[in-house]
Order: sequence, then structure tokens, then C-alpha cells
Amino acid sequence: MLLVAALAHRWGYETRPAGIGKTVFAELKAPDIVAEPEAREVAAVMVREGQKVRVWGEWRTVRSVRGGQHAAGGPAVVLEFGDGTALLVQAAEPLTVRVGDPCG
Repeated sequence: MLLVAALAHRWGYETRPAGIGKTVFAELKAPDIVAEPEAREVAAVMVREGQKVRVWGEWRTVRSVRGGQHAAGGPAVVLEFGDGTALLVQAAEPLTVRVGDPCG
């Protein structure tokens, strides 16, 4: 009973109706089950080549990353994608990156 008391969230016993013996019960808490996120937000300056970034409503693979200057002032990042398109964003702009990519 010491082992049951140590491991159980709740436990107890009930006397049987005929008066012979007892029924013991124990309840164990299941660990919280949390799904792993498939994506996370990072500052644009943290994005690396080979990662998949969610832009323009779809996932795009980053071919290259380079620094630049934003028209509004301040540092910027230029992301070039595998399809030849490029995106200029402020360095601190949050971007969604797919988790589990080799560079992520």
C-alpha cells in the first residue's frame, strides 16, 4: 500500500457489501500530452538558408539570406527563395519558421 500511496494521485478502499474483504482503488494522473508545434516565430535576422518560412500564404524554402537597409530606416534582411523571389523585411520582423528543418 505504500507504493500505491506514493504513486497514486488519489486512492482509497471500499468495504464489500457482504463484509468479507475490501476493494482498493487507485487513480494515476496521466502526464500532460502537448503536441509539438510545427512552426515557431523568430526574428527575421534569425532565419537561415535551407529553412522553410511562411510568406505570402505558403511555405517557401530560403535559398540565401543577406543584410540590408530598410527603406523606413534600420537594419533589414533580404530573404531569397528557391523560386527566385526575394523579400526585404526589417531585421526584428517576426517570421514563422517550420520546426524540424535542418537549420531550425
